[in-house]
Amino acid sequence: MPRTKQFDEQEVLQKAMDLFWKKGFHDTSMQELVDHLGINRASLYDTFGGKDALFEKTFEQYRQMNTKAAETLLASEPSVKEGFKKLFIASLEATVKDKEKKGCFVVNTTTELIPNEEKWMPILDRNRKTFEALFLKHLQRGVAQGEISPDKDLKSIAAMLFALNNGIGVVAKINPSKKDLMKIAEAGLRVLD
Repeated sequence: MPRTKQFDEQEVLQKAMDLFWKKGFHDTSMQELVDHLGINRASLYDTFGGKDALFEKTFEQYRQMNTKAAETLLASEPSVKEGFKKLFIASLEATVKDKEKKGCFVVNTTTELIPNEEKWMPILDRNRKTFEALFLKHLQRGVAQGEISPDKDLKSIAAMLFALNNGIGVVAKINPSKKDLMKIAEAGLRVLD
């Protein structure tokens, strides 16, 4: 008779995400995962398929969570420009409040694993494309509402906003001043004027 799991998979994924986020993929050992998650090694392999598969699942969970939060925020704001400003403010506030200065899990993963670990490239590129498409959709809404000029290169602006948001996350690790970071965001958002 098969044994029933004695743990909540979502809770374990969240704990694993926290550990990977804090330490990175390479600096997190299987033993640390076993100890931190409170499950035995066999259960970890049976349920999640090992360190690589567990990392991929935690990354995907983080990605989906961030995408949903960004979509919800942008969609809830009638003004597209104000929506992007609020998105950057929310991101900055989360970063500044983080006492551990973990930064963005996606940015950390990108800088740790690329270019040396090409197998992660499709996952990271999918995240980029998802966010650029999300930003483009709302920029197009801004054009339709008359807030943004139809003469602007919206695809390039969507890519720039993605890069700006990620770049601010990196700068925040060395200069967590919300005031300074907001100046950077506001300078970048002027492209919408």
